[in-house]
Amino acid sequence: MSREIGSELDDYETEEFLKDRGLGVLGFARDGQAYTIPIAFAYDDAGGRCVFRFLMGEDSLKREFVAATDVASLTAYEWRKRTDWKSVVARGPIRRIPDDELAEAAALFSDVGEESALEVFNKPVSDYETVWCELDVGELTARGRFPGVKRTKG
Repeated sequence: MSREIGSELDDYETEEFLKDRGLGVLGFARDGQAYTIPIAFAYDDAGGRCVFRFLMGEDSLKREFVAATDVASLTAYEWRKRTDWKSVVARGPIRRIPDDELAEAAALFSDVGEESALEVFNKPVSDYETVWCELDVGELTARGRFPGVKRTKG
């Protein structure tokens, strides 16, 4: 069994992967409990942030965890097979995007593409509050394995 855990992606590979990916898993923590959700996102390399559009109901567990989390974690990955994969983990605080920045955030998000689902839990999207947030990327880790390529850091 190989002990290889992949090679580090360089800054360019990491940023391109995040810009192209658009889907990941966002993790929150509150009082020693974790909460993760699949999420569509847009990566803004110039702003060092990931933009999200949350749909929240009145009793949204997501709302509670977003408010309580000091540092969130977004994982985006691509897995083709054991020897062909990439993953990026972005960590940082989440903040609600102010009203005067919403148009820019929505435009950035629409470049990646809207989520494919038009309904959430069999309800129309209009039944939910739309909340725009961003993860201020303070830490990025990125690794991958590539078939037939011997990579060295450098």
